[in-house]
Amino acid sequence: MTVADVSRARALHGLARWEEACVQFLAADAEHPLDVEDVELLAEAAQLTGRHEVAVSALERAFGLRASTGDLSPAAAAAFWLYTEFHYAGEFASAGGWISRLRDLTERLAAEQEPGWLRIAEARQCIGQERYDDARAALTPALAQGREAGDVDLETVARLLTARSLLLAGHPAEGLAQLDDAMLRVTSGQTSPRMTSMLYCAAIGTCEAEAWELSRALEWARALERWMTSLPTLFGGAFLDNCRVYRASLKRHRGELTEARTELEDAARSLADGAGVQVAGHAWYELGEVHRMLGEDDDAELAYRRAVSLGAGVHPGLALLRLRQGDSTTALSGLRRSLAEATRTQTRGHLLPALVTVAVAAGETDEARSALAELGELARAMGSSALDAELARSSGEMAMADGRPEAALASLRRSADAWRQFGAAYETARTCVLIARACHALGDEEGARLELESARECFERLGARRELEAVDALDALAGPDSLDAPAVLRSRGAPPSEHGLSDRELQVLRLVASGRTNRSIATELFLSERTVHRHLSSIFDKLGVRSRTEAATFAVENHLLHAT
Repeated sequence: MTVADVSRARALHGLARWEEACVQFLAADAEHPLDVEDVELLAEAAQLTGRHEVAVSALERAFGLRASTGDLSPAAAAAFWLYTEFHYAGEFASAGGWISRLRDLTERLAAEQEPGWLRIAEARQCIGQERYDDARAALTPALAQGREAGDVDLETVARLLTARSLLLAGHPAEGLAQLDDAMLRVTSGQTSPRMTSMLYCAAIGTCEAEAWELSRALEWARALERWMTSLPTLFGGAFLDNCRVYRASLKRHRGELTEARTELEDAARSLADGAGVQVAGHAWYELGEVHRMLGEDDDAELAYRRAVSLGAGVHPGLALLRLRQGDSTTALSGLRRSLAEATRTQTRGHLLPALVTVAVAAGETDEARSALAELGELARAMGSSALDAELARSSGEMAMADGRPEAALASLRRSADAWRQFGAAYETARTCVLIARACHALGDEEGARLELESARECFERLGARRELEAVDALDALAGPDSLDAPAVLRSRGAPPSEHGLSDRELQVLRLVASGRTNRSIATELFLSERTVHRHLSSIFDKLGVRSRTEAATFAVENHLLHAT
C-alpha cells in the first residue's frame, strides 16, 4: 500500500463512504501500521458501519498510542467512544472499565483538570441516577474545555446534556434554550458524523420523551432525514440504525405507517442482533405502536413482548391495544403499575392521557378525574403545546363521561386543531371520532357524520383498519352512511339480522367491538346499564360466544361492524 492508498481511504471517509473507507484503511494497515490519526478515522468508519469488533480494536489502539505520548485529550475521546460503543452493546462492565482506565491515565499524567470527555461520561451517569445538579457541575468545565480547545463535539454534547439535566429538573425554558444552541452546531454540519448521528437521536428523544416538544422533535427529525438522505449509502450499526428508528418515528407522525413499519422492522432486528441492544427496546416499542395503529394486533403484541425482553416499557401502547380488544381491566392494571414505577414527571406525562381514556371506558371516573388533574398540573408546568393537546382531549373525554357534551366539544376541537398543526394525522382522526360522539350526544347528527367522514378518510389513508371498523360502528348510530340522507337514526323496528340480532343488539355489539364499557354504551344509547347487560347476554347466546372479546372477533370476521 502506498501513501496514495491511505489518502484515498481518508478521502472516502470524507465523502461518507464509510464502508469503502473501512476496507481501504484495513488493507493499508495490514501492510504498514497506520498513523494514529488514521486509526481514529478507521474507528469512526467502523462504528458507522456496525463493525463492532473493528471499532473496539481501533479505539483501543488509538487510546494506547495517545496515552503513550501523554496526549490526554484525544486519549480521553477514544476512551469515551469505547464507553459509548460498549454501552450501546449492553456491555456495561466494559463501558465502566474504560472510564476507570481514563481516570487512571488522568492521575498518572498528573493532569491539572479532568478531561472533558471523562466529565461527559460522569454527567451521563448522574442523569441516569436523577442527580441533575451534579450533572451540571460536571458539565460546566467540559463546556469550557470544549470552547477553549475548539472541540466542537465536546462542547456540543456537553451543552445537550446540560439541556437534558435542566429539562428533567423542571426548568423547561432554560433547557430548551441550551438544546436549541447545541442543535445549531449539529444541523449546520459542524459535528463529526458519529456525533451527528448520536446527537440527532438524543435531541429528538429528549424533545419527545422529556420536554413534550413535538414541534422541535419533528423539525429535527426532518433535518435528520435530510442528513441521512445526503449519505451515499446508509449502513447499519447502533449509530445509524438508531437514526433510522427516529426517522421512522417522523414517518409515523406524518401518517406514513407502512413506510415506518418497513424501516422499523429492519432497524429493530439489526439493533437487537448486533451491537445496539441498549437502544433496541425502544425500536421494538416503536414498531409495536405502528402495528397497533395499522390494526395488526398480533404483530403489535409480539413487538411489545420483544421490547419488554430488551428492557423497554410498553405502555401506554399495550394498554391502548388491550382497550381496543375490549379488555379494559388489563389495560387499567398495566397503566397503574407503570405509573407506580414512574419516578420522572415526564414519564408520567406519557401515561396519564391513556389512563384517562382507559379509566373512563372502564367506568372508573374518579380515577380518570385524578389522572386529569395531575395531567393539568404537568401541562401548566411544562408549557408544551403537545401536552396541551393531550390535556384538551383528555378533558373532552372526561366531560363526555360527566354528561357535559357542550364542554367536551370545546376541548376536543382545541385538541384536534393542535394535532392538525403538528401534522399528526392519526391523533387528529382519533380526536375527530370523539368530536363526533359529542355532536351525537347534542343531537347534531349531521355534524357527527361529518366528523366521522373526516376520520374515516384519514384512517383509510393511513391503513388503520381497526380504527375504520370502530368508525363504522359509530356511524351506525349517527345515521345512514350518505351525507345527503336524512339526519335520523335508523329505525329501531328493523327486522333481525341474519344472525338473529335485533337492530339495537347490533348497535350494542358495534360499541363493544370499539372497546366501550357497559356504562359508556348505556350513556351513548340512553339506556340503563342493566338493559345493556341484558342485550349483551342475548348477543352472547345468539352468536354462541362467551366473552366480549369473542363477540367483537365474531363481529369483525362476519362483517357486522358496517352499517346496513
